[in-house]
Amino acid sequence: METIHLRYPMKKTTVCNRESCVLALGFFDGIHVGHRAILEKAKQIAKQKQLKFGVMTFFPHPKDILFPEKKPMKYLTPLKVKEEGFKELGVEKLFIVEFTPDFSALSPKEFVDEYICSFKCKHVVAGFDYCYGAKGKGNMETMVEHGAGKFEVTVISKVKHHYEKISSTAIRGLLAHGRVRDIPSYLGRPYQVQGTPIYYSHVGQNNIFMEIHVDREYRLPKPGLYKLKVEVNGSSYEGVCHQMFINKNGASLLVQMKKCDCKEDFKSVNISWLDFIKGETNTLNDMNKYIQRDELVI
Repeated sequence: METIHLRYPMKKTTVCNRESCVLALGFFDGIHVGHRAILEKAKQIAKQKQLKFGVMTFFPHPKDILFPEKKPMKYLTPLKVKEEGFKELGVEKLFIVEFTPDFSALSPKEFVDEYICSFKCKHVVAGFDYCYGAKGKGNMETMVEHGAGKFEVTVISKVKHHYEKISSTAIRGLLAHGRVRDIPSYLGRPYQVQGTPIYYSHVGQNNIFMEIHVDREYRLPKPGLYKLKVEVNGSSYEGVCHQMFINKNGASLLVQMKKCDCKEDFKSVNISWLDFIKGETNTLNDMNKYIQRDELVI
């Protein structure tokens, strides 16, 4: 996958000698089921037309630029993780547009001319509610008008779960209420974060307690006890997140891993959030209620 970083105004050398492509447009935080419908359709069209399969996304989140007085955005998939997800889905060209005040001021027509037509896009695929240009005045109806026949447009209808639109906003709401068990219906998989172990210690013969640092860009579920799956060096273990400590640099999770006899160093772990157990434990006595003879009690 070729990754191209773009910043307004673009240099002429940025857009020259580009191959014709199909572009899926969106922010794609989480790459959830609705996003995948867009991406799969774009991939299908690209294959049919023998064009490159491209994605155009943006970073940082527009809210960080348009509303700087608010807290920085927390992501379901930070940019690096999102890039990995696109690559796994077969994206051939990834355009990452730096969202700046100057970029946000472009009119809808200017955006189409400079960021779609200039890259030899022959077909645009986006969700029904995709907006673009200053104040989000451009939509999928005006996309056809602004394209002036230079590319085709495919609109993906609303994807729903139990009558609710599947969206990044809905998933953030589930996290805020600890409803991680419901998230696979929206994401197509459990909610995951990547972390870096700070230290770990063996408890008995079968368990490890590990403190894991999670980058501040990640959005975490509300504090509490959670059932986890922890992937370490290609192996998976049952686990429980006992406590979360939030600070300006991110979060530290106190995680117990069941039947883990790993002796090697842990450089990184992948955490899947499976279910909410109860509110956060604050004392060692509370925690001991969930540990019994080297076993997890869930």
